[in-house]
Amino acid sequence: MQTQRIYNGPYYRYDLPLLQRTIDASLEASKKYGCKLFYALKANNESQIINQIRENGIGVDCVSAGEIEHAINEGWNASEIVFAGSGKTIREIEYALAQNIKVIHCESVAEYQIICELMEKLDSTSQIALRINPDVKVDTHEKISTGEKHHKFGMSFNEALKIIEQNNNIIGFHLHVGSQILDMQYFEDLSLTVRSLISQLPENFNLEYLNLGGGLGIDYTNPQRNTISNFDGWMSAIRTHLPTNIIETIALEPGRSIVGQCGQLIGEVQYIKHEDSNPTAILDIGMTELLRPALYGARHKITVNKDELILQKYTVSGPTCESSDTFGKNHELPPLERGDLLIIHSAGAYGSSMRLNYNLREVIPSQFITESISTYLKRKVA
Repeated sequence: MQTQRIYNGPYYRYDLPLLQRTIDASLEASKKYGCKLFYALKANNESQIINQIRENGIGVDCVSAGEIEHAINEGWNASEIVFAGSGKTIREIEYALAQNIKVIHCESVAEYQIICELMEKLDSTSQIALRINPDVKVDTHEKISTGEKHHKFGMSFNEALKIIEQNNNIIGFHLHVGSQILDMQYFEDLSLTVRSLISQLPENFNLEYLNLGGGLGIDYTNPQRNTISNFDGWMSAIRTHLPTNIIETIALEPGRSIVGQCGQLIGEVQYIKHEDSNPTAILDIGMTELLRPALYGARHKITVNKDELILQKYTVSGPTCESSDTFGKNHELPPLERGDLLIIHSAGAYGSSMRLNYNLREVIPSQFITESISTYLKRKVA
């Protein structure tokens, strides 16, 4: 039995009730631990998704002028926007300051000088926080680790201290150590590191703003069982060494943990090849619709709506002219045939927002489900 008998091509499918439950869980934890959330727009910028997030009172974290413009067009007030990024252009900085966004996260001494010049020129009300590279190693993929001293992000604490000692327009700090972190001990370690840095600040410095980024992961292995990330554990760990008497509110930037599990990518088997040696299913979706497997070697759960109990190991690959266009080997699935619809789970984050026009492939649509996925499937199959 397949997901749908009528198929008009691949698409992203979003479970909006699950998105709301995830938002609710994140807000419940943020209220409990004194955190302010800014959704990382880079994870997913679909209008229906981000409007639901915005309507729940969550701010937005942007990393380009294009994202700032998109956020404003989608209804966010500039005062709810924070702006990060290791390579901001003068045009982007000028645009952000002209909009009077809430906070710009400065990543280098040279960038600080540009920000100050433009801020004076524009008479901007935006405020400045310095991004610190804490030199903290976390257990995640090397290409999404950001907090060690050899990474391109942020400045050293000593550089930040020099800026603070010579200027009085810094309100606080931004730190981010990486993404897809599931061990809460790393966030507790970050909390301790930040507490140590705070203790070294000049006595006359008033810490008004502390943003500890995102990084909370999702369960890619068992997405149907673990649908909502451990927001409570994350924020509890962050607060371990940073109680409210040290900093009343901590800003956080969840992205993947908000939207990752609410999205799926639906594609159709076009051909089955190499059945005797390496059974391979070629789909009509691939790296152009979900880049993470080709880019990081990421593994997504793949299922098909068939009742057969016998499973077979398949390599599942996409259609583009690249050997790296594959969802990986040894996916255990019922015997597949041309026309079967496969579900790529956990595609709500860094799916549609990272899609490519490589091979000039057509941009696929998105479908938004307002009832539970299980109810939706039962109705569609009936």
